[in-house]
Amino acid sequence: MRTVIECAGHPRDMGLAQGGALASSIRRACDEAGLPWRRSRMPSLRALNVGPLRGSGAGRELFRHFPHQAERLEGLARAANVSLDSVLALHLRVRAGGVEGGLLSRRTWLRARSEGSPGADRKQTILERSLPAGTGAEPGWVLRESRPAVGFRSIEVGLPWLVPGVAGLNEAGLAVMAGPVLWGDSGVGGWPPSALLVQECLQRFEDLSGALDWCRKRPVEGEQSIVLADAAGAVATVIVTGRERRIQEGEGELYLEGGELPAEDGAEAASAGHLLLDPAGRRLRLEEAGTVIAMDLS
Repeated sequence: MRTVIECAGHPRDMGLAQGGALASSIRRACDEAGLPWRRSRMPSLRALNVGPLRGSGAGRELFRHFPHQAERLEGLARAANVSLDSVLALHLRVRAGGVEGGLLSRRTWLRARSEGSPGADRKQTILERSLPAGTGAEPGWVLRESRPAVGFRSIEVGLPWLVPGVAGLNEAGLAVMAGPVLWGDSGVGGWPPSALLVQECLQRFEDLSGALDWCRKRPVEGEQSIVLADAAGAVATVIVTGRERRIQEGEGELYLEGGELPAEDGAEAASAGHLLLDPAGRRLRLEEAGTVIAMDLS
């Protein structure tokens, strides 16, 4: 059974809730990545956006352009009693995909399908995604309910250390699913990862038009497809290639720009679950190992 957590209030409070509930898994993720997680016992009066990782490059741009998620990140690190720089490094290194991307880069299928009778005035769009299984001591997927003080309530699937969800649905009926993070640069330079767009859209927008405009303009980079659908049945895919964005309206599928995903031990990656999002019904359904978890926002 997946861990289910609730995060409510201002961004820092939401991070504190996640970090407190998942502290051991967050520390394990740092260990798996070879990052020191022990937090200094000495109080610091420095601003959050200073230092070699937070004061320049992608770290600085994350704190500058995604302040709510940056505050959530700081709260998570504080409650888990881990280094903020190490948790930030986990978020930035996923841009490389492959081994560094971990579960966020494993083979995944992702699609949008329409339901409804022929000739109906309103079609229903369902988003589906597989959730690849973890290996070894790698922390697995969690379900999270976010109730921000400002913005829409949402339910998401993510990882213990990850501030944005990988896929989710908000109370207005907007659903967002991110595909695997592919090849890229894991260095500290550049722009923040495209994965941050998922949480921004869920918190801010009630339909596809506003979310797509936001996805076009935010300073992110990566190699990733993000599929969005709203309660009216509209669907689109945002294809992120480096710093460029391309929008495919009316389509909901995984795009692989520049090649195919590498094979994993000569076979498809094992799937830990099957996730369905129903924007019109405001429902999330997760199926795994014969168990079904259903949550709704209606």
